[in-house]
Amino acid sequence: MGSSPYSRAASNSKPSWDRKSKQNTKFGRNFGKFEPKKFSLGLMGFCSLMLLTFFSVSKLFHPSTPLSENDEAVPFIESAPNGKLEEEIANLGSNFEDIGSRNNTTRNESRKLEELSASNETDSTELVFTDLETRKQKIENNVNLKVDSVNELAVIVSKDEGTPMIDKGVPLEDNLNMELHSSDKQDVVTSNIGDEIEVESTEIKSTLTCDENSIDEGFPYARPAICEMTGEITINPVSSLVTIMSSPDQGYGEKKIRPYARKDDYLFPKVKEITLKSVFTESDVPHCTITHEAPAVLFSVSGYTGNFFHDMADVLIPLFLTSYQFNGEVQFFVTNYDHKWIQKYRPILGKLSRYSIVNLDRDKSVHCVKHAFLGLFRDRDLIIHLHPTRNPKNYNMLDFTKFLRQVYGLKRGTPIVLGDQLHKRPRMLIISRKGTRRISNLRELVRLSKQLGFEVVVSEAGGNVKRYAQLVNSCDVMLAVHGAGLTNQIFLPPNAVVIQVVPWGKMDWMATNFYGQPAIEMNLKYLEYSVSMDESSLIKRYPRDHVVFKDPYSIHLQGWEALSNVIMAQNMKLNLRRFRETLLSALDLLQE
Repeated sequence: MGSSPYSRAASNSKPSWDRKSKQNTKFGRNFGKFEPKKFSLGLMGFCSLMLLTFFSVSKLFHPSTPLSENDEAVPFIESAPNGKLEEEIANLGSNFEDIGSRNNTTRNESRKLEELSASNETDSTELVFTDLETRKQKIENNVNLKVDSVNELAVIVSKDEGTPMIDKGVPLEDNLNMELHSSDKQDVVTSNIGDEIEVESTEIKSTLTCDENSIDEGFPYARPAICEMTGEITINPVSSLVTIMSSPDQGYGEKKIRPYARKDDYLFPKVKEITLKSVFTESDVPHCTITHEAPAVLFSVSGYTGNFFHDMADVLIPLFLTSYQFNGEVQFFVTNYDHKWIQKYRPILGKLSRYSIVNLDRDKSVHCVKHAFLGLFRDRDLIIHLHPTRNPKNYNMLDFTKFLRQVYGLKRGTPIVLGDQLHKRPRMLIISRKGTRRISNLRELVRLSKQLGFEVVVSEAGGNVKRYAQLVNSCDVMLAVHGAGLTNQIFLPPNAVVIQVVPWGKMDWMATNFYGQPAIEMNLKYLEYSVSMDESSLIKRYPRDHVVFKDPYSIHLQGWEALSNVIMAQNMKLNLRRFRETLLSALDLLQE
């Protein structure tokens, strides 16, 4: 051989065969032309070919199931020293044997589940573990299910009316934990491979309770409609629409509610109507722009508001009854929004809710809540009775008057007790009126009251609520003619005395139910003075044989307009000699 780098390298490599015995043969002469490095590359290529052949043959005996978490991936051997090639191949074969064993176990479990499913023909739910071809056949024979993967799947098929319970494929190796989302129920299937399948059905968690036709026994006014709901609720101010996600079998339907806490046909043009509608699919629900964690209360401040009696009886007391239970964690939504009214009662509203009020007349957002009231709970006028649904927290009017003392910082919780403090005179507030139902001999009444030992304050109701509340709270006796001014008794300290002057004309029932009984509910001491025919200014307007004197109740039957124009329009000149006995009774009550 000629001298060259290749021949020198070959001579130093000392190949494993016997050069002397082979060098004179033809094979030896030709073979010697191959360089050792090329030979090594060829040998490795041959081994790689054998390895790929072995791998291809082994796949024929294994399904296309992905390896589980516990299976180790087979390493790809790029090259190996000559001395370790056999060892690597041996290890590789061992790995394939382990993998094959595990896949055989999985295949056996799958076969057992198929046999178990086939044997249970009465079960309405069938769990099928199958390869792609078998799965396609099952789909064609049963229902058209969505196939998400080409791997082995666990497919849930319902035999009832051919309706699929679920259309999601789940890899065989994963534990099954599947949930069906539908418009009316959720079917939950939970299982591990080889375990029994358990199916639970739960209704959508929504409730709707409406009181729409409630009538108080012995009271002529029907209660206003109110609905309480929980679940997926949206409030859309633009369309005046409230929706609640429900199922068709719950039968909520659609309702029209005027959220003002007095039911009166005359109110319909004034109070905006809100539509309450149940929806069954998410596509019917408006997209939320604001989500509230606090419960929502939707109500109107229209109706008869602007009159202090109606402000309290129709809005503020019902609002307390509905929302005080949430300790400020409640969101108010107001329709027929009146900025002046809201500002007037801002201290009360701010104590009931710590959130800014949503103006339903101008707001453009879609609000989402989990708990809502459309309308307000109410009892009788200025009264809160115990009731399992309208008053589940068992509040009473003493709770409300205590709440007002906290709101306005009213310090007195008890009136004066005569005899406890020397030279201390009881203070009496006389609520005057500029319009109808005035006391024409007011100055004489004040003089008489002072002679009997009262400190007298005369003031017309109205103006700043806080200042007037503090004035009322500073008094021990309050005297007023039947009317909205008597509502201010809510600011009196418990055990104080209320004197109601009742006009002529069968006003006893209204006087007792609107102000007399509420005074008792507030733990006040109540006195009533009924005006005689001769004390009324009506005697100057009508002859003594007129119906207003002969049968005044017939005027009540003609409606509020007739009542307002005749009986409610009178003034009175009190018989002070007779009225003196009422003032003395008030002094007696302050000594108890």
